Amino acid sequence: MPMDVGLSRPPTLVLLMALVAVFGALWLQGQRSQAEQQNEGDTPTARRRKLLWLAGWGICVLRLLIQVSGRGEAGWGLAAAQTCMELAPLMFLASLAPQYLSHKPKILFVAAFGVPLIVFTLLSSLEPHPGAMGVTLLALCMLVALVVSTLWSLRRNLVPVWLSLLIVGLIGADCVVLLVEQQYHRVLMLAHSGILLMTAYLFASAFRRLTAGVMFTTGGLAVWALPAFVLTFNGQLSTSPALLHLLNLMRVITAMGMVVLVLEDEIALNLTGRQRDRRARLEMEKYTELHLAPIPFGEDKREFGKVCSTIADVSRFRQAAVLLRSADGSFRLTAQAGMDGALEGALDALARRTNEARTQEAITGKYFSREIGNLMVADLTPLMEPGDELKQMKFRKAWLIPLRTRDGQLQGALLLAGLRNPKEPLLTEDILPLELLVGRMAAAREHQALLRRLMQSERLAGLGQLAGGVAHELNNPLTVVTGYAELLADQDNGASRDASGVILNEARRMKQIIESLMRFHRAEPDPRAEVSIALLLRDIEKLVRPDLESAQVAMQLRVPEDLPRVRADGEQMRQVFLQVIKNAIDSLGEAPEGRDRRLLVEASASNGNVQVMFSDNGPGFSDTARAFDPFFTTRHPGEGIGLGLSVCYSIVREHGGDISAVNLDPHGAAVVIELPVDEASAAQDGFRPRDLGKSRPLTGRESAARDLR
Repeated sequence: MPMDVGLSRPPTLVLLMALVAVFGALWLQGQRSQAEQQNEGDTPTARRRKLLWLAGWGICVLRLLIQVSGRGEAGWGLAAAQTCMELAPLMFLASLAPQYLSHKPKILFVAAFGVPLIVFTLLSSLEPHPGAMGVTLLALCMLVALVVSTLWSLRRNLVPVWLSLLIVGLIGADCVVLLVEQQYHRVLMLAHSGILLMTAYLFASAFRRLTAGVMFTTGGLAVWALPAFVLTFNGQLSTSPALLHLLNLMRVITAMGMVVLVLEDEIALNLTGRQRDRRARLEMEKYTELHLAPIPFGEDKREFGKVCSTIADVSRFRQAAVLLRSADGSFRLTAQAGMDGALEGALDALARRTNEARTQEAITGKYFSREIGNLMVADLTPLMEPGDELKQMKFRKAWLIPLRTRDGQLQGALLLAGLRNPKEPLLTEDILPLELLVGRMAAAREHQALLRRLMQSERLAGLGQLAGGVAHELNNPLTVVTGYAELLADQDNGASRDASGVILNEARRMKQIIESLMRFHRAEPDPRAEVSIALLLRDIEKLVRPDLESAQVAMQLRVPEDLPRVRADGEQMRQVFLQVIKNAIDSLGEAPEGRDRRLLVEASASNGNVQVMFSDNGPGFSDTARAFDPFFTTRHPGEGIGLGLSVCYSIVREHGGDISAVNLDPHGAAVVIELPVDEASAAQDGFRPRDLGKSRPLTGRESAARDLR
């Protein structure tokens, strides 16, 4: 007599259908968008597990419906009922052991084990007394199931290998004996019980907590499996009403346990979500307390250190560092928190070796992958050199958030490492406060640069108004002084001639100063035409070659042949370039004895501009913020009045460009001039707008910048 005729009683069916309905409602309520589920920590594995549980209990209800209808006694009805009996625990087993027998194509162990078991169930149910061919097929199905279960047991899982092999060996041996005795129904009962028992152990191992859901589910599955072992060896117990009622009760208890498990998981997710929200809120408050607006970024490492220390204290990352781009295209570690000196030095050396070209190559390759938002996971190995200290420290992985301007130019990056609780996935609320902080940092840097240019323009505008007001008043007296000085110089008296010559020279110098000041007052620029910066720089190189040789300065000119033209006043641009080169030569004259004096002039097309950088290995600027201020000079009295770079600034700004001064590390300085490309001439030269919007670094730029250091 089948072991579970009594299981088809209507009360059990009604209870299970109600529990399945509750289970289904909970599952449907949890079907939100994938982004929301990930934000709440609901992983795809957990969602797939709930779906398999729902499918398993749906199969149990289907089996009871077949039995209540009276069609599960023989033939296809019996085959369907027996198949449902085996499929239901297989769904529960698959939810906790998702391992693959083969990855190409992907075949689950539970599928490889379940297919021969289902075939065995159908053959034995449709033909209770099969012939020789049928017995052979049944034996083959059992052999395949035993081989797959043995291979499955050898894989590391929640169950120890020895225990899994012991269970498979004992149940397999009993199944072989029952197969020889042609007790096919008892083979199915034993397999059913073995799957339930293994599933009970998996539940206890997966959910390591003493809660009502875990205890109901584990206990229900274990007790549900034990009577089947008894019935396998004592068929007379199959008519015991008490045992049949117990099996009914165990099914209901197990279903209730799984429903409670789902509710416990939802409560845990909600609690975790509230904790994450609270942590994110506190993190945002800490970042808000950082006053970023007045930070002179790139110069004040102390303020950057406060940012990194705050990140290391309140974020998911124990280590934080700020990398900023230098004038030569490489990067430098400006500040850090949570790192020892050796790691800081190794990261700084890696950053200095990495220019924009290598960064773009790494980002577009397979070594950088976007994880959440702007957060990128970086494999640093391709950027390392043989014997790199980072390899010895096993520091090969880091997280990066790029620091970009509003037009997309890369300024630097926030480097993160030392993830707290690495088993917990990174979620959007973990990264969003950091992204907002990085956005504020980028905006603050742009604000400071804009404020500096604005202050410079205001100073020059004030000087222009002053120059326009006093120039006319000074020109007339200077003309008189010059005239009388010339008359005195024509006299025969030698002493008077010398004195008048001094007066005349100084008066002419004052007149030149006034003419220089008048440039700031001029409202309209001179007429402009298409100018080739490449030809202009080559001409200037020939012009200043004698000065370079006398000062013992080695000048390198790196200009690509396809550099687009700009619309400018050629004479004014010549004046700007000559003045910058002259300042560099004067600065190199103050370099320590024994140091090679090198001047590098390189040009490139980037972001719709032609960029020209003049870099030297001299002592650098004493104050980059005041490099373009009128009358600001570090020279000795009588050697200059400090208007050269101010005039350059005025000319470049009149042409719609930009000029900036930076100090190189450990020594040296650079003046970077950017002029807008003339779109008409660029199109005529074969440049497309998208080409001008991309950085096109020069060959050998990294080595040249390294040589200047």
